[in-house]
Amino acid sequence: MSDMDRSLVVKGDGQKIADYVRVHIHGRESVGLYPMPYSMTLWNLDDDQYLMLSRSKFITVEHQNRVLAAGDLADVYRYTTEDGKITVVCFSLGLSLWEAPISLAIQAGSSVSEIVAQLLEASGTGISLLTYTGSDPVPARGQAFFGRAAECLSLSLSAANAEGYLVESGLCILPEDDQPVSMVITEEDMLMDPEFPNGDLAVLRLVVAGWPIGKKIEARWKNKSFKGIIRERMIDADNSTGPWYSEILVEVRRGE
Repeated sequence: MSDMDRSLVVKGDGQKIADYVRVHIHGRESVGLYPMPYSMTLWNLDDDQYLMLSRSKFITVEHQNRVLAAGDLADVYRYTTEDGKITVVCFSLGLSLWEAPISLAIQAGSSVSEIVAQLLEASGTGISLLTYTGSDPVPARGQAFFGRAAECLSLSLSAANAEGYLVESGLCILPEDDQPVSMVITEEDMLMDPEFPNGDLAVLRLVVAGWPIGKKIEARWKNKSFKGIIRERMIDADNSTGPWYSEILVEVRRGE
């Protein structure tokens, strides 16, 4: 099972920085364009590794060749304890999009997907639109945007009753329309039975993996099942003796 293998590989701008030191990563991400930070602690990086990390712009953490967490580097520092040198890293997917300013006027006749593409280009972040499904209306009037790029994108998507979210490679869209099931989660993936805080939400504690937010899943356990959209994902993973699990918050789709 994947939870027996606690390997974590840390990369900066695609270059491997650490895979044989102790690493503890904790954080969450959700559907939407508000940046949510990950905090990562590394033990006893040498000076060259620390220098590579501090000069990186984009951080990824991988487990079994799959990305668990990724984001723009926000801060890195280190200090010395009795256990050696401790490095602390804060990074967040979408930080560059949140910080990028937008001042853009778009003439009438562009659809929402075209407006989103133009906003991304104007942001200067290099982030591209990966998918767009569902309703793609054309606003009756021209559009003017001024402010944070992330907020401008969310505003434009609201015209299609859609939401944006970021993955390592770009921007994806969660439409209002239904979507097919992307994966099935079984008892083998679960560390405990699902919990239901209310009728519309379910919390699943799972083995550590890059469970994809914004995707529709089906959960099956003990002759029970439900379908829903992953709204949030949390990871608390220590490749030594600390915690090692993922949690997802699922918006349950009743009657399916």
